[in-house]
Amino acid sequence: MDFALSDEHRMLQDTLRGLLTRHQGDDLWPALAEAGVIGALLTEDEGGFDGSGSAIALTFEELGRAGASLPLVAAMIGASALAAAGQGDLAAEVAEGSARVAFADAEPGTRYDRGVAIRAEGDRLTGRKTMVAGAEDARAIIVTTADALWLVDAKASGLTLNAYPLMEGGRGADLTFEATPATRLGALSDFGAVLSRGVLGHSAYALGGIIAATELTLDYLKTRKQFGRAILEFQALAHRVADMAVEVEQARSAVTNLSGHLTADPAIRDRHVQACKATVGRVARLVAEESVQLHGGIGMTEEYALAGMIRRLLAADTAMGDADYHLERFAHGEPAWA
Repeated sequence: MDFALSDEHRMLQDTLRGLLTRHQGDDLWPALAEAGVIGALLTEDEGGFDGSGSAIALTFEELGRAGASLPLVAAMIGASALAAAGQGDLAAEVAEGSARVAFADAEPGTRYDRGVAIRAEGDRLTGRKTMVAGAEDARAIIVTTADALWLVDAKASGLTLNAYPLMEGGRGADLTFEATPATRLGALSDFGAVLSRGVLGHSAYALGGIIAATELTLDYLKTRKQFGRAILEFQALAHRVADMAVEVEQARSAVTNLSGHLTADPAIRDRHVQACKATVGRVARLVAEESVQLHGGIGMTEEYALAGMIRRLLAADTAMGDADYHLERFAHGEPAWA
């Protein structure tokens, strides 16, 4: 199997790195849209021009390396789900960057089970969703219930929004639905491929953060000196760095495997979804803990770059089910999307 980047994907990588160097904050989203990065995450049927697992993994790994906190996974899931459900016009607007959609999945007071804090009664939703990234700027919201995906207008009656900053950067919101009008897009299992792309996005983003934290730690160990020599020369620390490097490659392999199986049979695809999330989540926590310990006191400093990396790693692990949740479903042979 050839893991080398194609010419198109190498150009996408170069474009991303240039944009992430020149733009940040509120300026980054329109720059990504203008450069066609959002379109690269979507197929032609969805209003994009690529949509392959390789393009998704590459894009989010670069975002993770740069520490860019954008609700881009939500845009990808939203546009894909809308196109699959026959809402092609809105999907195309998301692809070109003129409209945004949010993805409301997590529920307060639950683990990662869906439909516990929210229920559907006819074409109305009642309940709550939490930590919905980008909800303030969204024109529409894709909402999960126990067995379905729903489309809700961001200005629909009965919908209230309580916004706040997220720990990984950017802003999110808690949503309350009180008999809010909604359009059913289809059964949750019908969107397994769409949701799996979301898991790939979060996992690749975490991989980028893992690589960034590992490189920062290695650079620190090479420059920090004790007893007249770099502390990386001490065998115990060198062995821990070597162990981290091995784990990084495990995470990279898991992301690569999932990116290559997005279009596989659902049973096979779901196993790769679960294996990827379990592996990357475990490595993310290990790298976060090891990086802090190997840095010593400075690793606990909020102003140091490592602090933001760790927050983003932990947030990526919890998105759409953490490592323990997916490992449990993997062990029991359960589908990823039921």
